Amino acid sequence: MNQYIVGVDGGGTKTDLVLIDRSGNVIGRERGGATNFQAIGGKKVKEEISDCLNRLLNSTNVPSHKVDQIFLGLAGAGRESDRNEITALFSDTEFKGKVTVDSDAVVALAGAFGTAPGIIIISGTGAICFGMNHEGKVVRSGGWGYLLGDEGSGYFIGREALIAALKDFDGRGEKTTLRTEIERHFNLNSIDQIIPQIYQNKIDRTAIANLAPIVFDQAKQGDEHAEEIIRHSGRELGVLARAVAQKLNFMNEEIKVALIGSIFKQKDILINEISKELFEVSWNIEIKDPMFEPKYGAALLALQKIGVQIDEPLLKNLQYSISQAKEPK
Repeated sequence: MNQYIVGVDGGGTKTDLVLIDRSGNVIGRERGGATNFQAIGGKKVKEEISDCLNRLLNSTNVPSHKVDQIFLGLAGAGRESDRNEITALFSDTEFKGKVTVDSDAVVALAGAFGTAPGIIIISGTGAICFGMNHEGKVVRSGGWGYLLGDEGSGYFIGREALIAALKDFDGRGEKTTLRTEIERHFNLNSIDQIIPQIYQNKIDRTAIANLAPIVFDQAKQGDEHAEEIIRHSGRELGVLARAVAQKLNFMNEEIKVALIGSIFKQKDILINEISKELFEVSWNIEIKDPMFEPKYGAALLALQKIGVQIDEPLLKNLQYSISQAKEPK
């Protein structure tokens, strides 16, 4: 009899589900709305995931009793008490005893290396780093939000660009093309006009983070301030990874690092600075793209829960099956 599992990657804006069999064949995929436990609460998390599961199983004609495990990787589920509460939400459903809950970072880590040891650096609007060693120990560094951290993130890069532009305006810093580019981006006559918009939250942290592509572009054009901001960002991301590598006792071992997030669309300068920091732990560094998206990391963890060994043939079959399947709209 066929056995099926479901992997779920739930975040603040969308939730992705994948149904696969024990050989790694993708049977179906589905997409839903937000499932951040801290943001929307348990009732809405259960409703959204249940609705997505029903659509997924109906579209694939797989009866619910043939689903042996559901692994939920959810934003806002970092604490054990939260995970227990979410698990209990499904105790009155047909999936009782088949639901495992962990954080979205854990499934991202599992997907990046096919459940093998390694380190992921995630940098978008915010920034955080996770890693796992051969003993299965998982540690983190960073991710403390834009007020207390997020060094190396898009917000960090955008904020540093604004500071450089304002110092140019004041005469406290050297001239930078960032000033004119930011003025053009926000349709300002002068960079100082941005101040009330920021402090009145008309320009929020996401809008500031969206300045990062401008900084990368100006760095390519040779603006020294932009180049230094990108180098600084790379160093900060490298420090996150170095801290994780040291906690995991990766000294002088091969360290595999996967880069996740919008900031790494332009990554050459960043990789150089990240590597310099990691060289303090080991000279054997491999920086790569993730093997799988987080939803497939959740699926692999679900397979492990039912006793399936995650080996090379299964991973290759999953990669092939993904390439043949259509993503949900």
